[in-house]
Formats: sequence, structure tokens, C-alpha cells
Amino acid sequence: MRRTFDVEHFSIIEQARRRAERLVWGFYVLSGREGERIRYEVKTLRDLRPEEVRDDALAHLVCYECVRRVGTHILQQYELYRICLQDHRLLEVARALPQPLDLRALLLYVLTHELVHVVRFVQKLQRMDLPVSERAAEEAIVERTAWKILARVRAYPMERLRAFLSPRGWGRPEGADALLRPPLRGDLSDVASGNAIPSFWQAPDLNPPASGGRSARPSPETSAPEVRSQEERTPIPMVASECSWLRRARPRDRIPWR
Repeated sequence: MRRTFDVEHFSIIEQARRRAERLVWGFYVLSGREGERIRYEVKTLRDLRPEEVRDDALAHLVCYECVRRVGTHILQQYELYRICLQDHRLLEVARALPQPLDLRALLLYVLTHELVHVVRFVQKLQRMDLPVSERAAEEAIVERTAWKILARVRAYPMERLRAFLSPRGWGRPEGADALLRPPLRGDLSDVASGNAIPSFWQAPDLNPPASGGRSARPSPETSAPEVRSQEERTPIPMVASECSWLRRARPRDRIPWR
């Protein structure tokens, strides 16, 4: 049984996401409008589809082509990047981290790494259908970029985290997406049942979260009659990578858009 995040972890994930976004957007000097065009979501274990669950990675990335329509009329078409956090792997590694490192630092690293991938794809700095022979080089570029960005962080000793996660410190390939063996430190066999896991969106023009993490809704006095649309999510053809930062996804059923 895989361990999932508890309620108290939700705010930690959201704080790490916001901080990672600020760091990555700042590194690539994205304007506010450029940042708003990047649509991504962070999903945790309870919200993942079976094919999105991994035991060999801390996280991985899936890209969906989304279409919103009313009847046959297409309202919007865009790419959505889903960061699939693997709760059980993150919690295991977090427990093995030496003090003062903790889950907050680990999540900041993982989300920074994945957002670098997202920006590189969105800005066409890298192809999604990258040949097998070039994937290791791309992963190395992303990993170096992520640590360069995290070098600005003073709240945590990120160099110690890098050393701990390095091949020498852990005995595995570098990269948030390439955790190929379980931790070798400490007792990591505890299992806890998780509660409902929220999704964290970055899609400002698509019902952005208001303060407190709830979706912003117009008041009854000002709201217009609701016209319900449908959202279709279709996987963009990608070559699955050995380190799972590219992963082939299956089409999703139509999901009512509220």
C-alpha cells in the first residue's frame, strides 16, 4: 500500500509550487503574460490515473492537449502540463533526509526541476519527441539548470540536498524523475492512509484559485446564466523516456467544465 500525503502536507505543496514558479519564471525572465500562458497542474497520488503512478521516480510530467467546447463549437484549445507527484516516494526520501533538510526542501527541488522541463517545452527549447540518444543530455541540462536556480535559495542548504541526491550520495542517476532505487537510510516501511488530495492549478484565465485555495465564483447577484461546456483531454504523442520525464498518456473521458 502506497503512502499518500496527509492534510497538513497540502499547504507545504502549494508553498513549494508558488516558490518554484517564482524562481523558474524569474530565471527565464518571463513576463506576466508569458507566465499566464503556461498551463500546468500539480497532482498528487490520490488524483493520479493508474498509468501515472510510478515507483521509480519522485515525479514525472505528462502533457495533454485540451479542448473546451460547447456542443460542436470549440471555445479554447491548449496544452496542459501535469506534474505527477509520487507521494510515497517523496515521503520516503523526505524521512531519510539529514537535518535540517525536510519535505519542503525536497518539494522545492522536485517542482523546480519539473517546471524547468515545462518552460523548455513551452518555449520550444526542446522537443517532446526527443530521440532516445538525446534524452540523457536533455535531462542533464534540466538538472543543471534546476540547481543553478536553487542556488539562490537561502532558506534551505540546497547544496546538501544536491549532495544527498547525487549518484555518490545515493547511488542513483541524478534528476527528480530518475529515482531508480528505494532509500537506503532509516526505516521507511510505515504506511499511513491519506485524505483527499487537492489539485493546484496555474491557469489564470480558467477559474483561478482565490485566496484560501478555493475556486473564485461570481456572486449570485452578478452571475450570468451558466452555459456548461465540455473539456476533452487528449495525450500529445510523446516518446516515453527511461527517466520518465516524458510519459505516454491515455486519452481522458470528457470532463464537465464548471
